Amino acid sequence: MNATSHPFFVAEGDAPAKRAILEAALDLFAERGVDGVTVRDIAARTGFTNPALFRHFAGKEELAFALFETCYRRIAATFSQAEREGGGLRAVVGTALRLIEEHPAAVHYVLENLRRYFRTLPAEMRSASILGTIRRLVAAEAATGSLRGDVHPDLAAAVLIGALGQIARMAHFDELPQRPSALADELWSILQRGLGA
Repeated sequence: MNATSHPFFVAEGDAPAKRAILEAALDLFAERGVDGVTVRDIAARTGFTNPALFRHFAGKEELAFALFETCYRRIAATFSQAEREGGGLRAVVGTALRLIEEHPAAVHYVLENLRRYFRTLPAEMRSASILGTIRRLVAAEAATGSLRGDVHPDLAAAVLIGALGQIARMAHFDELPQRPSALADELWSILQRGLGA
């Protein structure tokens, strides 16, 4: 599935070469993992030389973190916006699935690399986290009786984020028989059966 990536992880003022580097790096990192990609791989994908890449990034790890931070910030902001607009957990699940549909490589890359990069994010980003948004919404649903109150919100949030991560992986590798957004009702139904009051 091709990501509509430019508006998502590229800043408006970025040079075309930097955009091409970011796009190629995201595709490769999402495909093979950060450790499975070299600067030479990124250069080959873009047609640039290694020194051209180093004009924009000091190295692969700096590039990987910059990409993670930008994608994470945008995903977290999208989740926070959906939470502010109301509709609860179900609305955020729908938003997450649309985000996966529009940017499968970015969502897959972020969820695959939370353990690697989350602690290095700035404090304000960690406090407004994806997990935090889901955790708050799960707790709110439990408080209203929509979800079981005997399931710890962290565990319920982990189950949901794990499901979204698998959907993002499947979408990125074109293994879904339908668009991710078409799964919203079915995913919500599964959550209700497992966690519903």
